Amino acid sequence: MTSEPAIPRRLVVAVALVAAAMLGLELQLTRVFSVLFYYHFSFFSVSLVMSGLAFGGLLAARWDVGALPPAAFDERLARLAAGFAGGTLAAVWYLGTSQAVAPYWFPYAGDHYTPPTLSVVLPVAVIFLPGLTAAGAFLACAFARREAWVPRLYAADLVAAAAACVLAVPLMRVVQGPGGLMVPVALAATAGLVLRPGRAARGVAAAALVVAAGVAGVTAWSGPGSAGLAPAVRRAFALERWNEHSRVVLSGGGTDLYAVIDKSAGTALVPPAARAPGAPAPRDPTWTQGVNHLAYRLGRPLERTAVIGVGGGRDVLAAVASGARHVDGYELNGLLLEVLRDVASRWNDLARWPEVTLVHDEARVAIARAGRRYDVIQASQIDTWAATASGGMVLAENGLYTVEGWRSFFAALSERGVLTMGRFYVPHEPAEAQRLVALAAQVLEDEGVGDPRQHVALLAGRGALPSATILVSRAPFTADEVARLRAVAAAEDLEPLALPDAAPADPTLHALLDPGRRAAAIAASRFDLSPPTDLRPYFFLFHRPGEIDLLGRGEGGLYAEATTTAVRVLVLLAGLTAVFAAAVFALASWMLPAPDVAPRQRGVYRWSLVYFLGIGLGYVLVQLGLHQRLIVVLGHPTASLVVVLAAMLVGSGAGARASAALFPPARFTRAWLVILAALLASLAAFPAVPALEAVHTGGLRAAAVALWVGAVGFVLGFGFPLGVRLIAPTGARAVQQGWAVNGAASIAGGGAAAILSVGLGSHAVLAAGAACYALVLVAGRRAQALAAVDPDLLPRAPVAP
Repeated sequence: MTSEPAIPRRLVVAVALVAAAMLGLELQLTRVFSVLFYYHFSFFSVSLVMSGLAFGGLLAARWDVGALPPAAFDERLARLAAGFAGGTLAAVWYLGTSQAVAPYWFPYAGDHYTPPTLSVVLPVAVIFLPGLTAAGAFLACAFARREAWVPRLYAADLVAAAAACVLAVPLMRVVQGPGGLMVPVALAATAGLVLRPGRAARGVAAAALVVAAGVAGVTAWSGPGSAGLAPAVRRAFALERWNEHSRVVLSGGGTDLYAVIDKSAGTALVPPAARAPGAPAPRDPTWTQGVNHLAYRLGRPLERTAVIGVGGGRDVLAAVASGARHVDGYELNGLLLEVLRDVASRWNDLARWPEVTLVHDEARVAIARAGRRYDVIQASQIDTWAATASGGMVLAENGLYTVEGWRSFFAALSERGVLTMGRFYVPHEPAEAQRLVALAAQVLEDEGVGDPRQHVALLAGRGALPSATILVSRAPFTADEVARLRAVAAAEDLEPLALPDAAPADPTLHALLDPGRRAAAIAASRFDLSPPTDLRPYFFLFHRPGEIDLLGRGEGGLYAEATTTAVRVLVLLAGLTAVFAAAVFALASWMLPAPDVAPRQRGVYRWSLVYFLGIGLGYVLVQLGLHQRLIVVLGHPTASLVVVLAAMLVGSGAGARASAALFPPARFTRAWLVILAALLASLAAFPAVPALEAVHTGGLRAAAVALWVGAVGFVLGFGFPLGVRLIAPTGARAVQQGWAVNGAASIAGGGAAAILSVGLGSHAVLAAGAACYALVLVAGRRAQALAAVDPDLLPRAPVAP
C-alpha cells in the first residue's frame, strides 16, 4: 500500500487561521449589521460568509490542485489568504468612510436616521464578497489536495472556528466596533505568511497585517469610537461603547441624558435628587407616576422587588420611592451597568444606594436561580432589537415573554406578589396588549386559577407613543386596590382596559379572560394572539405561520415597521438563498469533475453532490435548532451561541478526525445511521430541556449543554470526510465542487431555519435537520451502489500519511 506524503504542518496551521478568521468575521459582521441596518438585516452576515464558501469552491474547481508541485500549491494558497486579508481590509475601509453608509451609523433619532433598504444593504454586503471568495477557495483547495489529509484538515478547520467563537466575546469587549473586523484580517494575513509565499503575496499579507494590528490596537487603547471610522458618529455622542451584546451610545447633557442600544432601543437616565451618605432615600412622587409603575400604587407592602432591564434606572427609582427595602435590578447588557456605575455615576448615583443591588445577568435565569420571593417583578418595554449570528429574530428578550418564562416569574412571587409588564399600545392595533392578556390568562390557568379576571388589571397611557401595563397578581385584587387603580387612572389620564370590577370594553380582551372563550377569540383575531412558548418564543410577531401572503400588503401600521418588515426580509432572504443554493447545485452538476466522465461516474458524482447538499442544509439546521431551544437554559443569546456553536464545532472536529479509523467504505451506512439516531434522540429529548433550567449552577448548565451538543457534533463530523471519500474518485475537481454545494446549502439552511423557527418552532428546525440527514443516507447509499460495479469509483480505504 502506497503511503501518502505527510501533511505539512504549515498547511494545518494556515487552514486553522483562515477558518478562525471566517467565523470571527461572521460574528463581528453580525454586530455591525445589527447596528447599521436594524436587527433583521444581521442575517446577511451569515449568508455572506457562507456564500464565500460557495463561490470559492466554484473558483477552486478551475484548478487541479492535486497535480500542483508543493511550492506552487503553497503559493496558490498564500495568494488566496492574502486576497482574503486585503479584500476584507478594503471592505472595512469602505464601511467606515463611505458617505452612503455614514447616516446609518446613527441611531434611530430625528433627522439622523434613514430606513435601510436592500439597495443600501446589498452593496455593503457584496463589498466583502471578493475577500470571502478567496477564503472559500483557500479551504476548497486545501481539502482537495490529498483525500487522506481531509479528516485532519477538517478537524483543524472546525476546532479553530470553535476557538474563534469563544475568543470573539472578549475581543468584542476590548476591540471596539468595526475595529474588531481587523482581527480576522490579521489572522488571514498571518495564514498567508505562514505558507512562505513569493514576494507579491508576502507584500499584501504583511501590509494587511500591519494595518490590521495598528487599527485594532488603537481601538483597544482608545476605547470609545468606531475604530477611527465614521468620525462624525464619535463627535455626535458623549460616549460610544461596543460589546458582544450591543452598541450603546450616550448623548445629551444638562437635564437630558439618553442611551440608545444598537439602532433604536433607548432608555433615559433620570437624575435623582442628591443623597447624603447614610441619609434615607429621596422620595420624589414623580418617580412613581405613569402607567409603568401602577404595581407600586396598590398600597401593598414592599419588602423586595425585582426590576428586569435596569436601563437608565427609572424603574429602580420608582421601587425605592415606593418604600421597597431591597431592589434587585437585573440587566443583561453590561454596558448599561457600566454607564450607571462609572460613566454617568455623577449624574445618577443609584448604583451606590444601599437598597439597590444591580445584577449583570439574564433576568429569567437569574431570578429562578436566586430563590428569592418578590412582591413586585417589573419589566417595562423590554426591547433591545439586538441580534446575534443565530438569526435576526433570536433576540435577548424573547424568553421573557413566553408561557414558561412567566411560570418562572410567577413561582418567584410572594403570596402578595404582582408580575407587571408594559408594552406599546395603539388602540387600533392592540395586539401586544391583547397578547399580554392571553399570556397571563394561560399562566393563571396553569396555576389553577379558575377566574383570571380577578387577578388581572390592564391600563393604558395616552399620548404620541402610548403603552399599556398589565398587572398579574398571585392573590385576587381587592375592591380597595381596584378603587386605587381607578383613582390613579382618573388623576393621570390613563385608560382602564381591563379591571376585575367590570367587563372590558374590548370584546377580544373580554373573551381572552374567559377560559371557555379564549381559544375561539385567539382563532378569530386578525393577529396571532396565541401565548408564545419556549419552542416558538416570538411574542413580537403577530402573523400566523400560514399568513406569509399578508406580509406584502402593508397592513399592521406600527407592527409592519417593527416586526412584519423583519419577517418580510427573512422570507425574501430565505427565498434568495434557496435559489442561490439551487443554482450552485445545478452549476456544479453541469460542471463535471473531469474532461471525460463515464455515465456511471457521472451518476456517482451527482448523487455525491446531493449528499453534500444534505449535509450543508442539515448541519446548519441542527446547530440553529439546538441553539434556539437551549438559549433559555443558558440565558444570554451570545453566551449560548458560544457554548452551542463551540461545542458543536469541537465535537465535529473530533468526529471528523476519527471518521477514517471508525468507518472503512463498507461501514459508511453505519455512520449515517448513527447520525440519524443521534438526531432523533435529541428531538425526543426536547421536552426534557426545562429540567436543565432547574440546575442552579450556570457552569453545570453550560457543561450539560456542551456535552449534549458536543456529542451531536461528534457524529455530524463524520459527514464531510465520508463525503470527500465518496466524491474524490469521480474527478480531479470533484471535491472543490462538492465544497461549493456544501457552502451554498449552508446558506439556504440558515434561511430555512429562520422561517421554520418563526413559523413552527425550534423543534421543527431540528426535525428538518434530521430529514436532511435522511436524504444524506439515501444519496450516499445510491452513490455507493453505482460505484460498486467500478473499482475505480469505490471510496478508498484511508491511507496513513
